[in-house]
Amino acid sequence: MRNAFFTISSWNYLHYSRALASSFARHHPDFSCILAIADTRRENLESDAFPEFDAHIFFDDLDLPDRRAFSFRYDVMELNTAIKPTVFRRLFAEGFDRVIYLDPDILAYRRFDEILQAFDEGATSVLTPHALAPNLHSESPNDLTFMRSGIYNLGFLALAKTDETSALLEWWETRLRNECVANRLSDGIFVDQKFMDLWPAYCSGTHILRDPAYNVAYWNLDTRTIKKTSERYEVNGSPLAFFHFSGITPGDRSVLSKHQQRWKPTSTEALASLTADYHDQLEVFGASRFSTVPYGFGTFSDGTDIPNLARILYREKLEPFQGDPFTLMPDNLDRQADIDPNPGGVVTQLAHALWTARRDLQSYFPLQEGGAQINYADWYMSGGAISAGIPSRFTQTVAKRMSQLDPSRTSPNGMADVSAKEASMIATRVARRAYRTLLKAQPHIRWLYRMVPPARRKQFLDAMFRRAWPANFDATTQASLAPGLSLIGYPFSETGVGEAMRSLARSIESVGINYDVTNFDEQVLSSHRDRALTHRIAARPSKMVNVFCVNADMLGSTIHGVGTGVLRNRYNIVRPFWELPLIHPQWLDSLQHVDEIWAPTAFVRDAFTAGTDRPVVHIPVAISIPPDVEADRERFQIPENSTAFLFAFDFSSYPDRKNPDAVLQAYLRAFGQDRNRPVSLIIKTMGNSPHKRAILNSIRGLAQTDKRVVLIDEVLTRTETYCLTKSCDVFVSLHRSEGFGLGIAEAMAMGKAVIATDFSGSKDFVGAQTGFPVPYRLISVEPDQYPYYIEAQKWADPDIDEAARIMAQLADNSETVTAVGERARTYMAAVHGPEAVGKVIANRLQDIQGYRNSILKY
Repeated sequence: MRNAFFTISSWNYLHYSRALASSFARHHPDFSCILAIADTRRENLESDAFPEFDAHIFFDDLDLPDRRAFSFRYDVMELNTAIKPTVFRRLFAEGFDRVIYLDPDILAYRRFDEILQAFDEGATSVLTPHALAPNLHSESPNDLTFMRSGIYNLGFLALAKTDETSALLEWWETRLRNECVANRLSDGIFVDQKFMDLWPAYCSGTHILRDPAYNVAYWNLDTRTIKKTSERYEVNGSPLAFFHFSGITPGDRSVLSKHQQRWKPTSTEALASLTADYHDQLEVFGASRFSTVPYGFGTFSDGTDIPNLARILYREKLEPFQGDPFTLMPDNLDRQADIDPNPGGVVTQLAHALWTARRDLQSYFPLQEGGAQINYADWYMSGGAISAGIPSRFTQTVAKRMSQLDPSRTSPNGMADVSAKEASMIATRVARRAYRTLLKAQPHIRWLYRMVPPARRKQFLDAMFRRAWPANFDATTQASLAPGLSLIGYPFSETGVGEAMRSLARSIESVGINYDVTNFDEQVLSSHRDRALTHRIAARPSKMVNVFCVNADMLGSTIHGVGTGVLRNRYNIVRPFWELPLIHPQWLDSLQHVDEIWAPTAFVRDAFTAGTDRPVVHIPVAISIPPDVEADRERFQIPENSTAFLFAFDFSSYPDRKNPDAVLQAYLRAFGQDRNRPVSLIIKTMGNSPHKRAILNSIRGLAQTDKRVVLIDEVLTRTETYCLTKSCDVFVSLHRSEGFGLGIAEAMAMGKAVIATDFSGSKDFVGAQTGFPVPYRLISVEPDQYPYYIEAQKWADPDIDEAARIMAQLADNSETVTAVGERARTYMAAVHGPEAVGKVIANRLQDIQGYRNSILKY
């Protein structure tokens, strides 16, 4: 019998393949090791890239119909799986009798005697199920996971050459020519794997391998216990055959698999050792060399990245395609979509494909209705396409067509079929874009404006500002309003939004801007004990500019509650906080009521700029700490001589976002093995959540075994909160995302060193000079983890090992803690002090007033 083993990989996975081949050959010297390369040829790599293999097969050597179309049809994962039956058939044609396939992210730990025995006993096919027992866990992976993606894991397949298996390979190969896709789960298709559910029914010689030592992975750890002895790894008492490291990422040792969040390498000592050893092997076999090699079929001929939507559109709508898709598809994607109306062709084929793939976009932009095409095109080119992974090259076409729209055009593809209402909407959007441009380049535009003759100025203002201004603007009534700002929100609420409103008021007061406050806190359930703004409360807003100090999801109800009349004749602003990169489409209606958005951080600015057509201005958050705050460690039972790390969070702010487990893990990795280290971890919590009991029990369990851990679960006054922060040395926040990060900012303003995830709002002030930013990787936000779920939402998964390293470093270096804390205090005073923020607001208010005066004058 001639036996062969093979794997398939692109160049960027070659270190995985080499590690696998080395481990397999160690136990199976009688097998030929073959590598199939699902990529283009690279002369600079081919000479020495795969010494562990006896032979290799390039993609362009395979017997496939129209390889150019085949390689465009699929993304890198789909292509690697689509050629599997073709490689099996080739190896059988070359004279091999038994062939084993393994995914490249597998490692063999012993000889596969059970598989060879099955062949000897007459099996012609050997499959392994994902799991060998029911899995009722509420989170993936579970029974439902396997039902969606496939009962059998196709990271492994062993076949013997027979007439029956050869016929089934032809069937499987035919299916995978066009249907090896990842986007049709609802059709019962998931790349090559779901078809294998049919294999046991079609192949009488199928053997289901039920040995728990095989194909061990994150998806079956519920029923498989891994132990490490002095000689080997064992699974449920038997020697481990092979482990499938699906979803592991070289360089990130804190994650077992990016496809799930239930299991971590640190879940057990044996799992930690197993994954650490694997990471070491990947480095030995060239992770740094191969992981960055670009995918040869990943770009168009002009070098532009190919978005997955282009491949989907190609195979579902455009095949058969005449010519080379790598060269000709960009022009096809830029063609106007076949929808009516489509003024100016602003909705391209690619833009329409994105709309078709997203239910949220279909709901908010009903393209069958007039005017929605312009709204959608504006969203698409203003950041929506980029957030969906579409290269900017395809937004430029839409931007060009939008700029060419003119209500007076009568060409067949222009405005002839657009109603007066739609034409007005187009003009308004063009004016608003020009208005946003003006805001971003004020000094140069003002100089140019003064050079324009007065008659032309009036035309300019009429074209830009009158169309860009609220439709209900009335100059006569506006003249009766007082200059200044009317703040509307929750002035007494002891929440982050309430404190942000009070902070804004302090900034405004510091530069002498007149303002009043309207209280609308009926929709807030928190306590209302902070009365700092009582002297500013007014029955109704009376200033020229309204600032709604509420988040975007509460804007509509706030406007309804205080009465839509407050919008008339004012310039209306909303100041929302938000913790994720994409805003929810259902907020867009209420955002149409405002003329401008004040973003508290660059992160929030980018989210709202991408998701709405409103002008967005970055107005920082002011931080002011009372000068008489004193530390009191005795009050909070903090050991006097310890380096005290503080982590504070509100359960009402969603534990998954605040990520308390990461802080606990970092602390344990830094100090868990040395109980005599003079450190302490203070965990301050409040609020409620369905997960509160489980999380508190975990913290209390740790505190019982480690007296250095102090839990404070109570509501503190602002003064007490300041005192607690002052009593600690280092503030830790391994959040997944922050709209701002009030606790972080206040700790820095007190001169405390801060360890924080290098993502989202806190990036504005936590940098390498002012704190200790923690690297991260982006992961998907699951539907039940945060409100207003939409697809493609991402947040950070911080590097726990790096956080632990920083904590350990600071515990031994009080001088560094003090020095970095002082730089943080200086930075916060200069950029986030009330007067500094007040000046930014004053300048912005002056610009707003100047624009309105221009309208009145002309």
